[in-house]
Amino acid sequence: MHPIPLASLPADQRDYQLYRASNGLLCLLIHDAHASQATAVYQVAAGSHAEPDDLPGLAHLLEHMLFMGSQRWPEPGAFPARVAEWGGRFNASTAPYATRFFCSVSPQGLQPCLAQLTDMLAAPLFAPEQIEQERRVIDAEFKTRLADDDIHAQAVLATQVQSQHPLSRFTAGNAQTLAGDAARVSERLSQWHAIHYRAGSMALVLHGPQAPEQLLALARDSAEQLPAGRAPEPFVLPLFAPGQLPRQVEWQGRSSQPQTVLLYPLRECDSHGAAAHWLDEWLNSPSPAGALGYLRDRGLLDELRASLEPDVGGQALLRIELYSADAEPEQVLAGLDGWLQAMRSKDPAEWQQAARRALAQTAFDLGPQGDMLDSCRCYADRLLTLSAEQVLDVAGVALPTLGLADWQQLLSQLNPTNRLLLQRLPRLPGDELCAHTDTRWQACALPPSPAPTANLAGRLGPCLGPLAEAPKGLRWSSVAPGLRLQRFSPQGGALRTRLAWCWADSSATLAERRWLQACWTLQSEALERWGARVGVGLQWSLAPGQLVLDVRGPQALLPGFVRELLSQLQTPPAASQLPLIERRSRRWLQDEQDALPAWRLLQTLEQERSTQALRLRDPLALWQRLCGQAQIIWLKPDGWPEAERSQVAKLLINLCPSLMQPFAWRCPLPQLQPGQLQVSEVSSKHTDRAQLLYLPAEGDSLLEAACWRLLHHLLADSFFAELRTRQQLGYWVVARLHRRAGRPGLLLLVQSPDRSHRCIESAVDRFLEQSLKHLGALSTVQLQDHAVHLSQLLEQYRQHPQQGFEAHWEDCLWQREDQLVAERQALLQLDALHWRAFVSRLPHSARWRLLSRQAGAD
Repeated sequence: MHPIPLASLPADQRDYQLYRASNGLLCLLIHDAHASQATAVYQVAAGSHAEPDDLPGLAHLLEHMLFMGSQRWPEPGAFPARVAEWGGRFNASTAPYATRFFCSVSPQGLQPCLAQLTDMLAAPLFAPEQIEQERRVIDAEFKTRLADDDIHAQAVLATQVQSQHPLSRFTAGNAQTLAGDAARVSERLSQWHAIHYRAGSMALVLHGPQAPEQLLALARDSAEQLPAGRAPEPFVLPLFAPGQLPRQVEWQGRSSQPQTVLLYPLRECDSHGAAAHWLDEWLNSPSPAGALGYLRDRGLLDELRASLEPDVGGQALLRIELYSADAEPEQVLAGLDGWLQAMRSKDPAEWQQAARRALAQTAFDLGPQGDMLDSCRCYADRLLTLSAEQVLDVAGVALPTLGLADWQQLLSQLNPTNRLLLQRLPRLPGDELCAHTDTRWQACALPPSPAPTANLAGRLGPCLGPLAEAPKGLRWSSVAPGLRLQRFSPQGGALRTRLAWCWADSSATLAERRWLQACWTLQSEALERWGARVGVGLQWSLAPGQLVLDVRGPQALLPGFVRELLSQLQTPPAASQLPLIERRSRRWLQDEQDALPAWRLLQTLEQERSTQALRLRDPLALWQRLCGQAQIIWLKPDGWPEAERSQVAKLLINLCPSLMQPFAWRCPLPQLQPGQLQVSEVSSKHTDRAQLLYLPAEGDSLLEAACWRLLHHLLADSFFAELRTRQQLGYWVVARLHRRAGRPGLLLLVQSPDRSHRCIESAVDRFLEQSLKHLGALSTVQLQDHAVHLSQLLEQYRQHPQQGFEAHWEDCLWQREDQLVAERQALLQLDALHWRAFVSRLPHSARWRLLSRQAGAD
């Protein structure tokens, strides 16, 4: 292994080392003494764009087949079982130019799981008898994805790019494109694998608490198993033929909401360079001079999301999603063109590039925040596309100063003659259909836009400002009985906190809470973008009877960030913001109603019984009522500075006067009646059928909770293996331990593209009946072995930063004392008599069966 120097390293107490093996494998090793999990990520520089023309979906099929047995571990499904043994998670994905595999397990499980994962990549079997099974899985996945507009948008785009470009292909794969003799397909898989799965075209990232020399030994062992060499470089071809643009394409989506997407093909574009960085910044910025802020101020736009999708050979595709208010598309385009024209003439020397670089340096020094698995996946991708100096520099510290010439070269390509306008409509006449997906579409020349005009004079401030000076506040007071506060000791260097605004006796309906969420997300929009640059992330979400705020980030920044966020929520929204807030709230509601059937069932499971529609007569009065009646549950990490604590206390009390009243919130979810079967039909606009069976606990004793957790542990893998792998009911098959209104339960969910509800119901009930017979017959020794193993996994769960946080939140929400420790003890005390009594009650316990029903169907 040859070490590769890294120009600079984060100051985050992790040890980063980069190596290249003699066979070409790039290895990034991250020693993290505080890590409770170990992670391995493999990235292969070959994806769907490299597959042969006559077998669309071959790269996707190969990804699936790698889990179906390898030379040292020939048993199909052995890798998921091994990962589960070490309390971990795994997955794989096929992208246009890369395929990724990962697992995250307890530190002791890294060596055995990495060894098997490497063997899967190096020596897969491609057994013909398994190919037929995985073809059916891929076909079920394809049919499920037909309910998602992304695959239809991709199919429409494929009709517009050059026919020789890989983007014009159908790459998802289905039963027709992957048909043929299984032995012949196995041979083609072997040939394609031998070409592309070579060490010189692969990267490995390892992260864990193991010493650096141990990680190096693991990387060396892995490299020795992989064949040397590099795969051929992808062929570079322009995305669009000369004269193809400008063009407008309308297509019929599954969503009931229209959407406009602008695509600009770019050449000689460094997707990680300074010009691309600043373009992304200015387009997405809600500041007065940002594209979003500029168009929003003129009433032309509600939301704008811009992203850059790299292609080979210095090409890229700029994607701009536009969600307009009530403006005509021509007006929106004219406004955007005016903004682009004005920005093209702006000299980047006027911008605060030094301040932004200082911000990036802060983020870099703090190191990765949040789930390290996400960072490892990012590093794996960068290893295969960037130089060694850039791999760790996700924040952009080393970006060169942007000059006017480079800025103008990039923006000169964003002109009306070089764009493709895609418009998704709920309904579209005509009979032009995309191959494989049957997406309805029609194309025409894009009419010329009005002459663009824009004036940014006096508006060109920074995209992101610094945090404002903190107001002086009172000291923390204990006279706030409406604040339920629980502290916890965080794992690692980053902090995470959660606040939930809650209302007694359902005094805030789901629709009203959704409106307040839209209001507060708008008010915190600029601060959220600032935080993203230094590793602080925030997320708003709805829970039964609650509006929840999650904030995570570096220990030195998070308390001040929370204080500044609460400062911005103190005043009611401006009158000019009210229409945008209402439209945002309505769009979220529509997104929920348009969701896939399985998601609709999960929403219904966690939905309060009363869901009145929002009647918005006086928005400001609604804001005052919601804030005035809210109380708060706060899970707060230890180490919060005293000065910040006192300021946050004043802000919370000012925002929510009911904190001075006794805490009165109760979960609004009704309990299911013991011994009864409740059946509910949930409307869905999709043709897939989904069915959810929920078995709730009747009590909340520790022994009961331990039994439910053990039940899930023993059923989860077999449920997936039986109903998805063997019976091929559908792509989405999951068994989950699910707490509802504070009590545990077992959730069994199946979404199928082609099976009837009767078939799904029969399969789930038969599986449950047979499984309970088997579980009730476990011997004392078997039961103890399972209980001890699960107890060990629960301790690993407690130590994991994300999972441990959720366990603390459950304790805070339901006012329990370290439920996981208590469940561990109950597991170790569980005897065969109690277990058999628990299993014998299940066939007669309460059940809730939820079925999706397509709107308008019989």
